Amino acid sequence: MKRVFQYIIAIGVLIVALSAARPYWSLYWIGKEVEAAAVYGTKNRIDDTQDLLDKKMKDGGYRLRGKDFHIEKNAKNRVTITVQYKESISIFGIVLKELNLTVEKTASEVKDLF
Repeated sequence: MKRVFQYIIAIGVLIVALSAARPYWSLYWIGKEVEAAAVYGTKNRIDDTQDLLDKKMKDGGYRLRGKDFHIEKNAKNRVTITVQYKESISIFGIVLKELNLTVEKTASEVKDLF
């Protein structure tokens, strides 16, 4: 009986740990997608970059869409992409904490060196 109780506690701790890590895991991967889109944006139009972000977010299963991203591009083809979104830490449908997360990535066009 004691062994069963220990397993239940261990499973509970594992569920809490995974639930707490999920928003930060998503933040990391959204950041990677935004970084790739920023590099793409240095050689392409803002509309194309927004479409690429929309496709990447749909493919990744995220709630964010292309219109949620703020994209800036200057005359030297330096692209900055910013997105702010809300994520929550929840266990079995009970919200423990709301998080306001921000991703901001910048990329500059690299000219051929040779």
